Amino acid sequence: MKFLDNEQREQIGLSFVMDELEITTFYGIEEKKLIKPYKVNEVQSLQQELEDIGILIKAMKDYPEEFAEIGRIFCKVKDIKASINRCKEKETLDEVELYEIKYFSILSEELMELTTRANLSISRVKFNSLDKPLRVLNPQKERMSTFYIYEEYSENLRDIRELKRQKEKQIFASNNEDEIAKLKQQRLDLVILEEEEELRIRKELTLRLSDYAISMEENIKSIGILDLLTAKAKLAIKYDCIKPSIIQHMDISLKGAFNPEIKNILTKKRKEFTPVTLDLKGGTTVITGANMGGKTVALKTIVLNLILGQMGFYVFAKEASFPVLDFIHFVSDDMQSISKGLSTFGAEIIKMKEVVECVKRGNGFVALDEFARGTNPKEGYYLVKSLATYLTKYQTVSIISTHYDGVVEDNMDHYQVTGLKNVDFESLKYKIDLNKTHSVEIIQEHMEYKLERVSKENKVPKDALNIAMLLGLEKEIVNIAKTYYDEEDNHGK
Repeated sequence: MKFLDNEQREQIGLSFVMDELEITTFYGIEEKKLIKPYKVNEVQSLQQELEDIGILIKAMKDYPEEFAEIGRIFCKVKDIKASINRCKEKETLDEVELYEIKYFSILSEELMELTTRANLSISRVKFNSLDKPLRVLNPQKERMSTFYIYEEYSENLRDIRELKRQKEKQIFASNNEDEIAKLKQQRLDLVILEEEEELRIRKELTLRLSDYAISMEENIKSIGILDLLTAKAKLAIKYDCIKPSIIQHMDISLKGAFNPEIKNILTKKRKEFTPVTLDLKGGTTVITGANMGGKTVALKTIVLNLILGQMGFYVFAKEASFPVLDFIHFVSDDMQSISKGLSTFGAEIIKMKEVVECVKRGNGFVALDEFARGTNPKEGYYLVKSLATYLTKYQTVSIISTHYDGVVEDNMDHYQVTGLKNVDFESLKYKIDLNKTHSVEIIQEHMEYKLERVSKENKVPKDALNIAMLLGLEKEIVNIAKTYYDEEDNHGK
């Protein structure tokens, strides 16, 4: 069962959302790599993930200073997994590795104190006290972020270093070359003894620290989870996202849903994103409307929010409810299979075979964007109508966008893009005539992208003909086209 390939995730804006996550630590990045859709038998874990994000959002608002400090500590956390693993295996650590463990222990203690102060109650984020390993690495009892093989570890080491210092003073004070050479040899012998004693101490420290290796690894996991959850919470706050309701039955409801990537692009162009509101149920739903009408944007918005919700994110909507799905498929003509030697239509058919196999084996979500437009219109219409009818037999929620009339049957829901339905054409034509170089932009500004539920009888609006007329297509061609529309309408009656 699949949840979109990398190409489709890029198309719908999932890559944009992932890039928006403000993750700081290496451990958070590792947790991010593990993100995947929860399965049907993991509903409880998904619910807990969403609960945890809610807890973090509240804590971040209630304890801003503590979370600012947590953020600063995250910036100091380094990847010391290799050092901890060597310690766990009792492989003698060098001074740098001992310093890394000491500094990590200090940061862990600070994080434990801050999360306690912030009343953060998340079962997967529990920091073990590393006070004991800190004492092992801090015989001078000063919590400083430095490490040295201190003389407090061994009287023998202290004696050796004292002798070495004496030899160094004697070398500095002597003017006799023979005596200096002799003193240097004696100092070298002491250096060797010092290194041997330091090695013995490092072996002993490693053995003592190995008892706390598992506690350190658990703290690493907690840092990674907290970093990722904090990033999800920040994203939710930034975009005013909401916690979706996870339900049991095959119904999907979205109110005021939006796609942040597309919304950002439109905002830069000083345009508004039309939120998507619709209710879907098991079987087939059809969205009709002319090209330029925003059907693709609507589908991408739905798919993006469904997969985000199933990955344990708050979603970009005012309200949302949906079940945990076995799979999510999105088939559009954006597919790059053409570059692999397949036609657009051929690529769609190969993809549809995969989709149908999933539909037969489980309950999921399928979005088909203008399916079969890569073949001739008559055959395309027959294929879309057949596919829409076939998918009504299953509990999978299927949504098909099309500009073909006559696809919708009684047992299907039908949404239509409002398009230019409510536009005053004379006024719009006047505006375009005054500024013909920006005619397309003017039409887009007047295009209404809202989805409205309509009956089976509603035909696809004549937006294509209207757009052709507004853009100044030869009047005779437009008039001929109108006669064909009239013939079709009369034939339908």
